[in-house]
Amino acid sequence: MYLLESADKDDEARSALWKAICIASKEIRYRFRIDNVYERNGTLIGNNTKTPNVATWPLVEALCLLGVIIRAEDATAKDVSIFGKTGPIEIKEAGIVKYLWAQQIIKGDKSTLNGRPDLIITSTSDIPNSRNAIGVIEAKCMHKIGAQTVRSEFGKAHDLRVATYLIWSFYSLPKKVIEGAKRLGINIETLGFDSEWRRDLISNPEVLISKVVNAQHQASKEKRFAYTLEKASREAQIKLLEN
Repeated sequence: MYLLESADKDDEARSALWKAICIASKEIRYRFRIDNVYERNGTLIGNNTKTPNVATWPLVEALCLLGVIIRAEDATAKDVSIFGKTGPIEIKEAGIVKYLWAQQIIKGDKSTLNGRPDLIITSTSDIPNSRNAIGVIEAKCMHKIGAQTVRSEFGKAHDLRVATYLIWSFYSLPKKVIEGAKRLGINIETLGFDSEWRRDLISNPEVLISKVVNAQHQASKEKRFAYTLEKASREAQIKLLEN
């Protein structure tokens, strides 16, 4: 296993992420009604541009954003900015129109506290809120994601009333953390740069794109968080009846 000291210092992984972003950007411009894809300062993304001087987590977030669009049957947006605030990007999945946003402030349903998920998918083109939010994707490059982080993310997912909550981790995680998150309805996926797949991910950006696209599509289909809450509600009702 490849030992990573810091995601921000892993030049090979960062380069692989950027190459994948460039390929994905070209694909969505070709396939969909999307005029431009920008990085920082309104710079158009091209195959020959150098990896931007940003932290690694925005690169992961950008690939996740493009991964949602690539999987869509159709997508429409005049401009897509891969870093910072963007949206709405209209997408169609299984014949259903949805909207993709990045870095938007959203208020919780019960807490009324503000949050800023990395990516939000909504059912309407209205500004993201707890009534139209149906999915969240977070990109994390912290070395440790443990019980405290998982429970915190569960609280956010519950407050936003989403059906799907997916976390991408740059680093590999213990199986017990991933399984524990699943039992709470949260999907956790790891990129794999510190696994036996490192060389494939670095040498073939299409492999990285496919990994992200397929995992996000599967999470969206499962709607794990919605089903987990529904199950918990039924169990709570049974307990009340028994007592």
